[in-house]
Parts: sequence; structure tokens; C-alpha cells
Amino acid sequence: MATQNNLHFDVSTGLKRVLGRELITDDEVAIFELVKNSFDAGADCVQLYFGNDSIVIADNGTGMSYADLTDKWLFVAYSSKRGNRSPDDFRNLAADRRNYAGSKGIGRFSSDRLGEEVILQSRPKGTAKKVHRLDVDWELFEKDEKERFENVPVHYFEQDGFQLPSELHKFESTLTHGTAVTIQRLRRPWPRQRILDLKASLAKLINPFGEQTDGFSIDITAPFEVAEDQRLGASFAKSGEVPLSRDIVNGQIGNFIFTTLQDKTTFIRVTIEGDELYTTLTDRGEVIYKIAEPNPYQHLAEADFKCEIYYLNLSAKTTFARRVGLPSVQFGSVFLFRNNFRVFPIGEDGDDWFGFNRRKQQGYARFLGSREVIGRVDVSGSDEDFQEASSRNQGLIETPAVEQLHRAVMEHCLKRLEKYVVPVSWVDKPDANTDDLSRLMTDPGRARVTAAVANLVDNEKVRLIDYSKNLVDLINERSGDFETSLVSLRAIAEKTADVKMLERLDIAERRFDDLKKSEADARRVADKALAVAEAANLRATVAEAEIETERRRTHFLETFVNVDSATILNLHHQVTIYAVDIAQQIENFLLETAGQKTISRDTVLKTLEQMAFLNRKVMSVTKFAAKATFKLDSEKIETDLAAFIYDYIEQIARTTGSARLQISVENNHPGLKLRFNPIDASIIVDNLVSNARKAKASKINFVLTREDKSGLTIHVSDNGRGLALGTNRSQIFEMGYTTTQGSGLGLYHVRQALGEMGGSIELEEDTKKGLAFVIKIAAKGKK
Repeated sequence: MATQNNLHFDVSTGLKRVLGRELITDDEVAIFELVKNSFDAGADCVQLYFGNDSIVIADNGTGMSYADLTDKWLFVAYSSKRGNRSPDDFRNLAADRRNYAGSKGIGRFSSDRLGEEVILQSRPKGTAKKVHRLDVDWELFEKDEKERFENVPVHYFEQDGFQLPSELHKFESTLTHGTAVTIQRLRRPWPRQRILDLKASLAKLINPFGEQTDGFSIDITAPFEVAEDQRLGASFAKSGEVPLSRDIVNGQIGNFIFTTLQDKTTFIRVTIEGDELYTTLTDRGEVIYKIAEPNPYQHLAEADFKCEIYYLNLSAKTTFARRVGLPSVQFGSVFLFRNNFRVFPIGEDGDDWFGFNRRKQQGYARFLGSREVIGRVDVSGSDEDFQEASSRNQGLIETPAVEQLHRAVMEHCLKRLEKYVVPVSWVDKPDANTDDLSRLMTDPGRARVTAAVANLVDNEKVRLIDYSKNLVDLINERSGDFETSLVSLRAIAEKTADVKMLERLDIAERRFDDLKKSEADARRVADKALAVAEAANLRATVAEAEIETERRRTHFLETFVNVDSATILNLHHQVTIYAVDIAQQIENFLLETAGQKTISRDTVLKTLEQMAFLNRKVMSVTKFAAKATFKLDSEKIETDLAAFIYDYIEQIARTTGSARLQISVENNHPGLKLRFNPIDASIIVDNLVSNARKAKASKINFVLTREDKSGLTIHVSDNGRGLALGTNRSQIFEMGYTTTQGSGLGLYHVRQALGEMGGSIELEEDTKKGLAFVIKIAAKGKK
């Protein structure tokens, strides 16, 4: 019978290389591991020192006793952060942190990646006065791989205090407890750019979204880079600018501030609190909706799941690049934080751990990819649920909790964001360049937002907690989206049991039905009038033009209906503009004929014809005042918009303007065929001309170009007095806002009319004199 003996593994010194340089393959990751140890030790401050041939990572954490060093730090692959710990374990002293950033027990070997020798100094929190020191020469493990691991000596000392570089003496003087790791005989040098790259990575490691992570800060001290930092600071000071943190090596690593970005783009926040999942979507500072629903992810119920994803339109990308110093795509996409520390390399450029880009390939025009979003996902938990791969650069190991994490981010974060961005922002191309809500404050914009919210809450499990009262509201009857908007609003009002909104909707629907009936009656009258006109068979061109004018005018002969005050203000303002134009035409005529004893018949006829035309417009608008503004859509045409605007300015605006205001127009556009309402175009031009006149301008110029691949861009500028001191530039397009004696409706009408045409208007910056606007109209007109 064979004899049985118990055998055991022998561990050679080669294990050091496997757990060190071969497992941790990146210098930045090696430093990450050492910083994580400081975080897990309850430190609120970490000092990173880069010397000529050394690196120091010092913290004010709980520190380690002699027993901790021998029983834990020198115990290979043992981690005191795993499992349940005794109440008196030193790790439990760390600032009420439920979980830890690392738990493999191999992070201590990361120093081997950085240098040949490591010196560990540590003093535990409590009454201890001595500092424990370990000197480890990693090269001793390289001499003979047949040598047993435990036979290589590690030197231990006791010393009265910490021994740190002189530049850290201020920190050292306050260090009653903590740990300092000094790495010497570096394997690679650390020039300025490497430190700056590390600084950027560490900023993302702790938190790139402007929130403090447990009061945890990281400071960098690099004596050899102080002179260059000072030179850059002086250079910026001469130009009156402040140097960006990304350009300066020495100092605290600042978290990237995303507060500004939140006000300039669309972002979604999803949290899980036990049995409920909460979603809040905010668009450029306005909360669009907040909902709650049952939590379908049980493995995440106690994981403190939180996800924030920002949609980066062109405006937000520009803001990001200016603030951060590099394009968003190079910064990364959606980062994952486990126990408040980043899981590397999730979110890096080229990483697709969440699967956004794979999905994007299936529908490029329908889905968001990593290049269009940036954000963070937070979870807390043990290795059983969320365990990092041992290589430290492969993300998380797949577990049921990780699988649910994938689904939660995809289904309830990214797709929810898509369901708003695609139908609300993507259909309106100029919105990509807009960092405010001006595009959505138009009637078509409000209708799109309302439809998006209504589609979301069309689910019995979804509870609507809050929504934007500014954007989700009744729109003007003149909008082509009015009827469909009523349906969406009713769904939202019923979901929230909003009795007042339901009453308003009932009134609006009755009024809309009456208006449709009146329109049908008017069309019958118009058809009859047209038949009579055609029977007359007038051949003269002038007579035919008059018939056409009468046919159009008769489209609006309807019975009186009630309208709201906003509509009355709108139409009253237009009447005023045309009345003033008539007065100006009279003034022009008197100025032109002043001192003349005789006036040619042609001059008189020209003046009277223009006054008669303007009077017809006043009459038409007066009849509109007895109806509703949605009737402005009843006479749409399909033609070259650029040519129409040019002709309108040349043939009407210029000839009806004041002698004191010179109106010029240039049309450099090749042509843009759209279906639109001519009165919308006239409102845009007339109001801008009227505003220039009020500002005492002597010139106003319109330049029509195609700056993008498609669409129409109009640059409008005048040499008037410009905006009054103290004018709120963000409010000048809002109804009623004025800094003059005017009604405050002109620019509001311009924006509303442009909204119906799929366009936008913005102030042009850095105007030396007067006021300038940029109007953009998308190639695809509103149908």
C-alpha cells in the first residue's frame, strides 16, 4: 500500500514580478492603486511628490501598526478589506465608508511597476508615537527565481517621525498619523507632460463632475516644474487671463466643473432607491420631467446606483473643449465609479464596455454613441457583486449585479435620454448650436417637448412627479402642431390629475373646433367669390392682380370669435407697425415733393399704390383680430425662401420705410425651396426694420447666405443705439420684455415666426455699434 504524504506549494521570488510589473501594466494604474489605498485608509488628503529620481505618495489616513505591517501588508494577496472585519480593525476607523476602492491585496506590488525600491513609513491613529518603516528592494527578488519568496529580507526600522522631502515639511508637520510610500530608483523618468497627463487622469479618477468625493483631495508637488508653472502664470497674467489647472503641474488636482455644462445641454439623472427607480431629465437648466417607477433591478436595490449622462450637442462640445482643454471624445465618455473610485478603463476613448457604439452602428441617425454623451455611473458594493479584474484595466468581472448594471444604464439612462434628444433636438438642426432654450420656446418646440413627455408617461407604472410648466403648455392656435399638442397635453393632465389644465384644454378644444368651422365657412365664401371673379374674365394684368387680392382676402371673412389677450396683443402690434409705415410713406412723399410746384402723375400713383397696399395689410390684420392667429397658416406657398425675402425687402420694405432709414439687402444664396407662410416672412423683416427705426438707426442691412451645407443664414445689422445698458440679453426674445417705450413684442414675434419656419435667431456678439442678429433656417421647412 502506497504511503500518503501531505505536500505544499513553494512560492518563488518570481511571484513578485507576476503580481507587480506583469499584472499592473500601466504606470498611471500603479499610482491609482496607491492612491486608492490612501482613500481606503480614510485619508482626506494625499500628497504626490515627484523628485529627480523618486516619487512619494503620502496621506493622513489611519496608518498601520507593527501588527498591521506583519500580518497584513507583508501577507501576500491578503486584504483586510475583504469580508467581515472585527469592530476594532483599523479599517473601520475610515470615515464611515461602507465599501473600499480596492480589495485584492496586491496593490502594494504596484510600487514595483514604478521603481526598484520602496520605503514604507506609517504611524497608526491613536497613541503611537513611533513611525514604523519598511525598506523593500524589489531587485533582490530578481536575483534567483528559485529562491523562496519568504527568504528575501525586508528591513524594518522604527523612527521618531516621518522623513519626507523638504517641500512636504508643511504637510509632514501636521501628520500625526498616516502612511508615506517613497519609490526610489525609478524605472522611467517623469517629465512635465507625463505628470500633466497623470494629473488629468487622477481628476477623472476621483470625480470629474464637480462633486467632492468624501472630502478627498490630491495635491501634486514637483519642485523641478515650479519655474515653468510660474512662467506660465506670468504669461497668462499679462493677457489678463487665469491659467487653466490642466497647464499647471503643482497644486491641488481640481475636479472638472460640470455645473456650466448642465446649463448648456441636456442631461438625465437616474437613481435607484430600494424598490423605486427615479428619473429626472433636464434640458439647459430646465427640469423637463421627473418620474418614478418600480425598480426592475433587484441586484442594484442596495447598491446606491446613480447615473448621470450628458448629451453633447455642438454648443456643449465647444464649451467642454474650452473649459477642459481637449475635445470631449479625448476626455472619455461614460465613466464607472465603484465605491467612489473609478473603474479603469471604462469610459476611456475607444472603450465600449457599455455597448453604446455597437448599438450606434445599427442606427446611426436614431441612436446616441459614446462620442455624443459623457457622464458617470456610480455603484457601491462588495466583490461578490462588483469585482474588478485582477489586471486592473479590464473593468468588472461579469456577475448578475454587473449584468443588471449594463441593462440599467442602457435601458433607463441612455435610451431614456435618446427618447427626448432624437425627437426634440435632432429634428431641429439649429438646436445643435444653441446653448439655451430659445429653440424650444417656440410653438413647434413646445409641441415636441410635450409629445416627448406624453409618450414617456403613457405607462401605468410610471408616476409623473414634476414637469416643465414653461415648455409643457398650451401653444398658439396658429401653430400647425396645435391639434396634436392638445392630445399630448391631455395625456399629461390626466396622469397628474391636473383639473385646471383639463378645464383649459376643454375650452381650447371648443374654441379650436369653432375656428375650424369658421374657416370652412370662409372657404365656401371665398370659392363663391372666386367663381364670380373668374366669370368676369378680366384680361388686364392689374385687374387680375386685384382679383387675386380679393380672393386671398375673402379667405379670412369669418364670424367673430373670442381670442385670448396674447393674440390681441400680437395682432394689435402688427396693426401699429403697418399704421406707422403708412405715416412714414406720407412723410417720404412730402419730403420728396417739398418745394416742388408740380408733381408727376407717376410719383403720385406710386405713393398712393404703396399706401393702398399697406392699408390692405392693416385691413387684413384687423379682420384677423376677430379670428385667431392660427389662420396665419391658411395661405402657405412653396417657393424659394431666400428669393422671397429678398424680393419682399426690395419691393415692399424699402419702399415703405422711412427716409431716415436706409434698408439694403444682399442675396448670395443659391436658392432654398420651402413651404412657408408669407406673412411669417413679412413679420420677421417688418419687426427688425421697426426695431432699427426705434433705435435711431440710419442703416439696416440684410445679407442672405448659405454658410452650412444646407439651409439659409441671414445676417441682420443696423447702426442704431444698440441694447440699452442693463439689458438682459437672454430675455430680449421673450414676450413683453422691453427696455424702451415699445410693447416688447417685436423680437418675440420674430422668434415665433421663425419657429414656424424651422428657424432660429440669436444676437451676434462683439458688435461695435448698433445691433446685429444671426437668423438660421433649416433646409427642411415645416410642413
